[in-house]
Formats: sequence, C-alpha cells, structure tokens
Amino acid sequence: MTGLTNMIILDEGDNVGVALRDIAANEQARSASGPQVPAVERIAQGHKIALRHIADGEAIIRLGVAVGIATAPIERGHLVHVHNVRSQYLNNDEDHYE
Repeated sequence: MTGLTNMIILDEGDNVGVALRDIAANEQARSASGPQVPAVERIAQGHKIALRHIADGEAIIRLGVAVGIATAPIERGHLVHVHNVRSQYLNNDEDHYE
C-alpha cells in the first residue's frame, strides 16, 4: 500500500500524527495534507507517531491541544504512547490515561 494516506494530522500545530491503520516499521507514514514521516517502529491504528523530535518535558500536541507531556526525548517517527508520555492531569500507573 505504498503512497496511500495512512496517517492524519488534525491541526497544523500538532507534533504528532494519528495512524489511520497499522503502519509497519520502515513504512512511510503519509498524511493527505502532505507531510511524510518514516515510521521507525510499528505504529498501531489509532496510536500517535512523532512528526518531529519532541524533547523531554515538552507537550504532546494533537488537534492543537496538549494531550500529555513527554517523559523522555521522542525522536521523529517513533511511537508516542504511555511508555514515553504522561498525563498532565492523571497518573498513568493508576488511571491508565493514555
């Protein structure tokens, strides 16, 4: 399925895209709006992929809104999920936010 849109970027200010289907490691994540990011690892449908480097402590932005905070540096093309993001409001260990 090369060349087909497999990711959506909800707002031009987002630093993550959302997988529309499973994206394999080494596959290009492609948005209909143009941006492409090589997936470094598998990104499951509905999960987030870093569109650029995200620094430790930086906000994760989806739909123009902060949805979490990076707990470690996240490189472009990597999965953005509970292993490298924490909620601004809840404790991931107890509340399973992400």
